[in-house]
Amino acid sequence: MDKNSLYQFVKKHNITKPLFISYCIAFCVILYFTFFTIFSEKGLIQLFVLKKQINNKENIKQELSDKMHAKKNMVDGMNVEALDVDLLDEQARKTLGYAGKNEVIIYQDNKPKKGD
Repeated sequence: MDKNSLYQFVKKHNITKPLFISYCIAFCVILYFTFFTIFSEKGLIQLFVLKKQINNKENIKQELSDKMHAKKNMVDGMNVEALDVDLLDEQARKTLGYAGKNEVIIYQDNKPKKGD
């Protein structure tokens, strides 16, 4: 819209100068609030970013909760009143390096050689 077509629109609809100014101010205010509703720190885009972060944190929380539950079950299995012998044997072998009388242990050297 150029200047003449805006002037013709105002003349055609008998819009007075104060009414035209109030329309312009209202349009600017609406435009201002619409812009900041979408793009500000508390706008819609930031809302979606924060929701994505919340979902990621909830997934991490669930994974950690599952790990904690598994560790709790393992600790409960080592309780003296309800000792799980298989769990005790598995943990002793893994943690302390114990082996049975008739078992053969093969060690693997994971250190890189000096020439490599």
